[in-house]
Amino acid sequence: MAVKSSTNLSLVSRRNRREEDHPDSSEPEPSHESINKLTDPLLFGNSSSDSNPFTLMLQYMVEYPYNQVLLLPSDNSSLFKSHIDRAGLDFLNFLPYPISIEATFNDLLLVCGENLNFFNPSSNHEYYICNPITKQWLTVPPPPLQTISNMTMAMVGFICEPYSCQKEQESITITNAHYKYKAVRILSPTETNTTQLEMEIFSSLTGEWSNSVVSSPMGLNPFITMSMRAGIVTCSGKLHWVDAERENNMIKGFVVFDPFNDAERCRYINPPSELSLLNSVSFGVFQGRLQLFQLSSNDNFSIWELEDYGNAGTWCMKHKVYLKDMVSENSLLVELANEMYSNVDLLAFHPNDVEVVFLQFRNYVVLCNMRTRVLKMAGYLRNKEKSLVNNHTLPVSAKSSFLLVQPQWPTPVPPLPLDN
Repeated sequence: MAVKSSTNLSLVSRRNRREEDHPDSSEPEPSHESINKLTDPLLFGNSSSDSNPFTLMLQYMVEYPYNQVLLLPSDNSSLFKSHIDRAGLDFLNFLPYPISIEATFNDLLLVCGENLNFFNPSSNHEYYICNPITKQWLTVPPPPLQTISNMTMAMVGFICEPYSCQKEQESITITNAHYKYKAVRILSPTETNTTQLEMEIFSSLTGEWSNSVVSSPMGLNPFITMSMRAGIVTCSGKLHWVDAERENNMIKGFVVFDPFNDAERCRYINPPSELSLLNSVSFGVFQGRLQLFQLSSNDNFSIWELEDYGNAGTWCMKHKVYLKDMVSENSLLVELANEMYSNVDLLAFHPNDVEVVFLQFRNYVVLCNMRTRVLKMAGYLRNKEKSLVNNHTLPVSAKSSFLLVQPQWPTPVPPLPLDN
């Protein structure tokens, strides 16, 4: 199947500066400077102009069933600058509409076509692989009809692996020109204490989906809201997700699956001993290291990192941050952090600075330096051009937050095998 390109389509031109706020607005909107400056050297000591550019993509729903995507490019990125004053899907206008972003790998996206004809469920899951920088894309064949028609709950992961090229001098180099990938639909167990997981795996090498039954060393539970919100995280070439009990929402552990090198079985990681098993968690990755976020008792959050990943693995607490200790030039952020019932969610770990995380306070996107306790406004959720800072808090979960990393050379969309 040939890879399609839409380079003749241009991004929406930059909008004029927004009009002044309405007089009755009770919460001010952040300035354009604060939105763009995501790597301030005074706040983020480990960031520099030499760091890889990136864009934080937040996907959320304001009016059912249409998604909004807010793009927050780093200050050293030249991409998507025309979209900082609005939210929407214009940056993917070369794809069929409407769509939902499912996963990312570097600068590649796995997106799902959201067909709104629910009386024909077999057409509800058409996947696309695309690169929003080059606008290359291809259509993935639909997954097996049987599970779609049963409307089985599933989580979706996307993982790529580079090919190794053998040189004449027998040294191996890895280039950005050769990638193979797999899209993995992990079907929710229907019963508790399940040791056999059903999966649907699409391989770019075969161009087909395959049904797999994968064994687990521990009994697994049906997916619950906590699992779905945490989503699937790719780290060290493997997929990770949360296993929690439905009856009491208690976290049991974390499931690991390697679709390239060990596709017949899962691995299981126990949670940190200090983790509150009744509070939700969020996953993330910092430069190839698996990290864990948990908000405890509404007044502090903790960050753990999995060390010695290749062996048994040991969780090490890296930060414990009390919200009452936060400081900022923006008094509103300090006020939000000190609310009695603070609603704080992790959006992403900063890809270039281990001390910085993206958080959500109400409908604000906030940068937090966990060492200095400094907060900085990064942006705010919108419904197209309209700000939502005075509206109710939208559930932008970690599952709906994606980091699009911009490598030195764009990653090509790997073509599917040609039909015989």
